[in-house]
Amino acid sequence: MPSFDLTTDTELRDVVGLFYGDERPTVEMSGGDGEYSISVDGKPFSVKLDGRSTDEIPPAHRNGRLAKIALYDALSSYTGRSMPWGALTGVRPTKLFYECLKNGNSAERAVYVMRTVYRVSAERAEVLRRIVAAQSGKVFFAPEYINLYVHIPYCTTRCSYCSFVSLPINKYKEQADAYTAALCEEIRRSVEFLQCHGKKILSVYIGGGTPTAICADALDAVLSSIGRLNVEYTCEAGRPDTITEEKLDMMRAHGVNRVCVNPQSLCDATLEEIGRSHTVDDFYRAFDAVRARGFDINCDLIAGLGSESAAQFRDGFDKILSLRPENITVHTLSKKNGSGIRYERGENSAAAEMAEHALGACGEYRPYYLYRQKRQAGNLENVGFSLVGKECVNNITTMEETVGVMACGAGAISKAVCGGNITRFANMRDVPLYLSRFEEKLSAKLDAFAAAFDC
Repeated sequence: MPSFDLTTDTELRDVVGLFYGDERPTVEMSGGDGEYSISVDGKPFSVKLDGRSTDEIPPAHRNGRLAKIALYDALSSYTGRSMPWGALTGVRPTKLFYECLKNGNSAERAVYVMRTVYRVSAERAEVLRRIVAAQSGKVFFAPEYINLYVHIPYCTTRCSYCSFVSLPINKYKEQADAYTAALCEEIRRSVEFLQCHGKKILSVYIGGGTPTAICADALDAVLSSIGRLNVEYTCEAGRPDTITEEKLDMMRAHGVNRVCVNPQSLCDATLEEIGRSHTVDDFYRAFDAVRARGFDINCDLIAGLGSESAAQFRDGFDKILSLRPENITVHTLSKKNGSGIRYERGENSAAAEMAEHALGACGEYRPYYLYRQKRQAGNLENVGFSLVGKECVNNITTMEETVGVMACGAGAISKAVCGGNITRFANMRDVPLYLSRFEEKLSAKLDAFAAAFDC
């Protein structure tokens, strides 16, 4: 029987990673066509998958997925543990759910497939059903549309969990001026390029970093380069300490209609522990200022931060619910490469309880998009919740990869979606390199889009 090399097969290694951290057991595996011999630290397992697994998986993905499911079954038996998302790694769960629906299955049948074939828990399979229902009418392949993303890589302080391109604004004010000028040029030329190719902007999303960390004049320049558009238009203002009435009024005047005010926690001790430079009271003041101007609001919370308890998270989540922002996003802490906590051992054991509370106590909110990342506490997920009718189209179409993204700024990743093909183009992450290679990389990006648009 053919054998698998788990030192080079990243997908199988990811399955092992579901059960183990950086310390891995010795795993040997051979077989195929649904029958496998697997050894975990010398203990043998014979895994034979039933026919329904073979029948439900598209032929193009069958061999790889069957091997992952078999390895998951062996490791689950060996450890006595199961994972909320079963054998799923490296693919957005909603994509598999949609895959089931496209094969002519009902939503109920898709839930069954997620549970019995991919080993997803009953609770998570039901979450997928609810998300797909919430996305109805908002997931579409529209080649004439594209989302515009703008990245501003500055913040007041760097949070311990952060892995994004983000620099402390107080140390890089002079660089930020040069960066803003280049960013505005990239935005203008990118928007002109889209117009010349007959593309319409579906949504605008300004992220970071913290876009509101830069001065009001710089933010005004960025917004002016985009132009006033009658579309869903989001600006992250994640740090409440960066929100001023002047900036909010400016954003409103430029057409921004959705603002992210992200406390991450409503516990002052947690905020201090993770390196935030604001308090819970600062968040409430910022929220009220944003609400007073009529913006739709998203609030982020992170489950599994530091030493925060389940009770503290529940209290914070319930307080956010009482404010009734249009959207709430609950992330499960991920120890991503580039973050200060990447190599810290252990995790907050209450993360699963926190995530379960959010899913069970969301009330009038419903989950509307979901994605997962490596090294998330409890192998959990990030979930966006929305009031009915207030779902963020940018989040849905970007995560489901049905609409392309023209991305501007350091570290921003563009995606051209043409039929079933996706072309990606990444800008330089390092700000000095972004500036020094500006013309070269901008030309290459626009050439990549031109080629993709001609497909």
